[in-house]
Amino acid sequence: MKKTIRSWFMIVCCFLIFIISLLFYLSNPKSKTEKQSITLTNLGFDTAITFTATCTKKEFDQYVSLLSKKYTYYNQLFDPYHEYELSNVYTINHQGYHHPVEVDEELIDCIQIAKEVYDIQSKFDITSGKLLSLWHTYRIEGIEKNEMGLDGLLPSEYEIQQDINCRGFDKIRIEGNTIELLDENIQLDLGGIAKGYASQKVKEALNKAGCDNGFINAGGNVVLLSSKEQGWKIGIQNPDESSSLLEIDTKEDVSIVTSGDYQRYYTVNGTEYSHIIDPDTGYPATYNRSVTVITKDSSYADALSTLLFLLPIDQGLQIVNNLSFDVEVIWIYENGSQTPDYQYKKLKIYCTDPENVSLIQTQ
Repeated sequence: MKKTIRSWFMIVCCFLIFIISLLFYLSNPKSKTEKQSITLTNLGFDTAITFTATCTKKEFDQYVSLLSKKYTYYNQLFDPYHEYELSNVYTINHQGYHHPVEVDEELIDCIQIAKEVYDIQSKFDITSGKLLSLWHTYRIEGIEKNEMGLDGLLPSEYEIQQDINCRGFDKIRIEGNTIELLDENIQLDLGGIAKGYASQKVKEALNKAGCDNGFINAGGNVVLLSSKEQGWKIGIQNPDESSSLLEIDTKEDVSIVTSGDYQRYYTVNGTEYSHIIDPDTGYPATYNRSVTVITKDSSYADALSTLLFLLPIDQGLQIVNNLSFDVEVIWIYENGSQTPDYQYKKLKIYCTDPENVSLIQTQ
């Protein structure tokens, strides 16, 4: 009899412990699967980075830590203006003419992807870093002056002509994990691809860690971490406003990257000068207000959006139609002979696949 009572007592105790543990688990916020989001402003690339995922709080904290470490690392790796403990683009630009510089294989990989896009059309040229550095200096000073209500300054024609021919992939040598500059006037700048490459690598790392439901928005570079049966709806910004002008509908885990004249610019005598410089003219490109590229790999989406921004739409379409992989493109422009699919005030919109794009602002 005593054994029976003892057995029942043990069963009741175990049941109570189970109920208490279950209640504790359900009441613990770190155990709940829910939508989580954070915006980080200290990871580099001159932009805020928003990360959203559906998971537990504990998992989300781990993913945020992974994402932060990755973006910080890639920001340092691709930085042409600052020196760090690792060998980076700054190291190449300052030491590469004197001796080969050994770098991380991912820097080599990014340069090789950039070379692929350069071979498609030479306006995408990461070796025109000297010209881009010239404009970077004037832009930073111009933004500071604009904030004080003053006009910025433009580089002189003499300065531009000095730097415009300091470019060429034939003036760099890659052997294994080393890079050598064959001309002392050559500088690299991977600004047109670095953020896309980094975002692609972060996506792959998050997927490997188990995060397969969410997205990253790195200042115009949106990376979807998984496909979604009910579909993703991604907004495309109005170049003249902070709100979305268009909406993309997709079920695939694609990357959506926008290059626009409204992202980093400064003003001189009432004219805005963007950060996307045409290496052939030496001045900011003015064909388009923005170009959005949608494709699987964020590296190519970033590089192609930069390249297509530097071209009129008809030339851009020729490139897109000859690519060996699937790409959708949305051009927002004001002047051009292309018949638009949509129009909003003075803005015209042309899409390679208008069925997946809708205008969400009305006149």
